[in-house]
Amino acid sequence: MAQNKVYQVEYAGHPVKYAFREPGTAALFRERLTEACGEPDVFETEEFLERAKRLMPDEPPEGAEFRSLICLTSKLLLRHGCCLFHAVSFEMDGLAWLLTAPSGTGKSTQYMNWQRQFPREARMISGDVPVIEASDRGVLVHPSPWNGKEGLGNPLLSAPLGGIVILEQGSEDRLERLEPMECLYPLLRECIVLLETEDEVRHIAVMLDRILRSVPVMKLVNLGGPESTALLRGELKRIAAMKGARNE
Repeated sequence: MAQNKVYQVEYAGHPVKYAFREPGTAALFRERLTEACGEPDVFETEEFLERAKRLMPDEPPEGAEFRSLICLTSKLLLRHGCCLFHAVSFEMDGLAWLLTAPSGTGKSTQYMNWQRQFPREARMISGDVPVIEASDRGVLVHPSPWNGKEGLGNPLLSAPLGGIVILEQGSEDRLERLEPMECLYPLLRECIVLLETEDEVRHIAVMLDRILRSVPVMKLVNLGGPESTALLRGELKRIAAMKGARNE
């Protein structure tokens, strides 16, 4: 990799250095990349990249490399109490909110409903893969370069986490609060981590414990229409008001 340029991206204040095999990969990071010196922290081996291309046959080579760097980046960030998380994340009332679920469940639909019904009320942090930071100072949500097909995100916007909403398609609109044990596996499933060592398991366990102690986790069973978005908005507004009252 010595012949390739080295680039740097900051995640939650932690710099990560990259070297790319595909010439077009750097452009997919958009404005987040800066040139750097030294050896890269993250790079694809030829074997890893070929595997990524097989798993993502519809992606161009640079797209496959860009997407596969998510796991390697999250693995590196885990030692800093951070990981990449599969969710739509947006800021409202000074707090970050995560809408998470497997792909195709309606995360982007909910956010687009929000923009149509309540314009200028919420600001997107990341449309697909934000960074969650869980430390002694609290739980924060930061942007990342991976913002989904729509490219929705703000590279300068971070906020303290207000709550997490797990989406589920159903035959009615219903919102319910989950107990920690009910949401532990759904949240772990959406953490983009390769748990290959005891230290990595310990780091993610500490992160999830801090998250579950800090914020509510809810399940929104929904039809995907505007009524479900209004139901969710009302609850998030209530939580934000309660947090604000406690901080006064």
